Amino acid sequence: PRVAGGAPPQGSALAAAPALAQTPPAPSRAPPEPLSDGSCHFQPDLDYLTEGKEEVAAKSMTSEQCCSLCVQRNAAVPGACSVAVLSSDKDKPPRMCWLKGGRVLRSFRKPGVQACWPRGHEAMIPPDPETAGQREMVEHLKELEQNSYMQPPAMPADQVPTQEEYARRREAIKGAVKHAWDAYRQYAWGKDELHPITGKGVDKKFGHAVTMVDALDTLWIVGLREEFKEARDWLARGLPGRISRIARGASLFETCIRSLGGLLAAYDLSRDSVFLDLAKQLAAKINEKVSSNGVAPYTFGGGVGGSRCRSLAESGTLQLEMRYLSHVTGDRSYREKVDRFYETLRLKPSIDGLWPTCWDKASSVGKLTIGADGDSFYEYLVKLWLQDGETDEKMWNMYDESVAGVELHLVRKGPDGLTYLGQGKYSVGAHKVEHVQEMEHLTCFVPGWLALGAGTTRGAERKDHRMHLAASIAYTCWQMYERQPTGIGPERVKSMAMDLRATDTREYILRPEALEGWWYMAAYTGDPVYREWGWKTFQNFEKHLRVAKGYASLKDVTKTNQVYIDRMESFWVAETLKYAYLLQDPDGPITLDRYVLNTEAHPLTKFHYTPKAEY
Repeated sequence: PRVAGGAPPQGSALAAAPALAQTPPAPSRAPPEPLSDGSCHFQPDLDYLTEGKEEVAAKSMTSEQCCSLCVQRNAAVPGACSVAVLSSDKDKPPRMCWLKGGRVLRSFRKPGVQACWPRGHEAMIPPDPETAGQREMVEHLKELEQNSYMQPPAMPADQVPTQEEYARRREAIKGAVKHAWDAYRQYAWGKDELHPITGKGVDKKFGHAVTMVDALDTLWIVGLREEFKEARDWLARGLPGRISRIARGASLFETCIRSLGGLLAAYDLSRDSVFLDLAKQLAAKINEKVSSNGVAPYTFGGGVGGSRCRSLAESGTLQLEMRYLSHVTGDRSYREKVDRFYETLRLKPSIDGLWPTCWDKASSVGKLTIGADGDSFYEYLVKLWLQDGETDEKMWNMYDESVAGVELHLVRKGPDGLTYLGQGKYSVGAHKVEHVQEMEHLTCFVPGWLALGAGTTRGAERKDHRMHLAASIAYTCWQMYERQPTGIGPERVKSMAMDLRATDTREYILRPEALEGWWYMAAYTGDPVYREWGWKTFQNFEKHLRVAKGYASLKDVTKTNQVYIDRMESFWVAETLKYAYLLQDPDGPITLDRYVLNTEAHPLTKFHYTPKAEY
């Protein structure tokens, strides 16, 4: 169930695409005769969220005709239509009639919309939305519509680096990749992960050399081809056995994004069939654990993750990889099961395009977030649409609605003027979302997520507004780095306080999301300031993270006398250093018109450019 009907003024937070139709309209149906006996109650400027099925019944209707359709639907199927909602004259197409079934959850103010209640349904009408919480939300919307987000300062033209300087920077970052790789090769070869302080290799439940697989495409992109070939030869011999006995405690989600994504990207770049053969073996192992309705467990043994539930990310971050594999092999079985998750999810209630992270858990309280357990689910909505040639309307509509929901419920301006991404605590009984002031480093991918949609023809109507928002969040992420003594950002910022006085998790575990967001912004805007932020950040990495046996994580980014965490995650080479390199490679081959990158930064060619095997 989603809010449908008329859109608010262009560019506002609620100006999302119309809700997804469950049943296609019947174009040959003649408009019903309007009721003349007072059988309908009409409410202007109100839309409703219900927990049942929604259906686009007809377009170009009057409110009386729309209500008549609701009455007729109930006559045919008792209880099928609780309320009809007629969209505004400004919608495209205008005056669309939506029939909404099930329990009515809450109302929303939307200019130009008409809610149409059949006689006898008055008891279903929830209270008017003008409560104190709604008034606060109205004020928030007014602020959002003013485009008052803080923007990055302009970079003086005489400070823009030359091509020679960019080349010098790339060589320095390539050197960092080689330092990390050489340390892994010497101390942890064949293991999942390197501990760079003690110089030991460890298996972190995966048991299939995940750092090696995850790093393949980075080695290729920066030009370390001998290292790439050595890894290829080892994996050709050693990986099949490890896949066949993959650990029950291994994360299925992480295996997909790191290992399957890494193998597919290595195949995409090199066209070496060894990687495709390995990918098919691993994908089969993943797919057999996915249920018939597209739901995936957290581990191969059926266990749950830290949230103790089935999360959005676990089941909603397999599709990009599986669709690619189906496309290049001609075997639809890879994508068919995982794609069913979207139909399963749409049967669950959402709030303005956002679902609780524990989407299948019966609870009176839910968490709405674009961070942990939810981030990559929302990320893949627009990426799947782009991957398949911008043809999957369901993906676009879910993405467009979720962007509006994020801005409405999760975006807030801090007392320092910066734009923060928090979390939402949804209370089912109260039908409201309480904002939680906690911005995770993970959410710094959002500028790129916004830019991916805004840079398309479908996103053109709200491009200026959303790019304005994207730039402001990218700047907040830069301030997370610049305002720390180390020049490195923390795991999260609480209470919108960049001095971290309210934050108890100040570590940096080599995360890539800030660099990721800046790369997308640099690609879409051409603004060199994002590349400069990336370079300054890389220099601080070299100063504070580099050790003799690799790169270590930091315990506290506010302290320059380093206390290390003895861990080098596989995504350090796979993502963080890759995005650092790509930021200094403005004319390089990894471009957004050709590639879609998975959530682990593995580039996969869009289907338009990829040879398609026959299904």
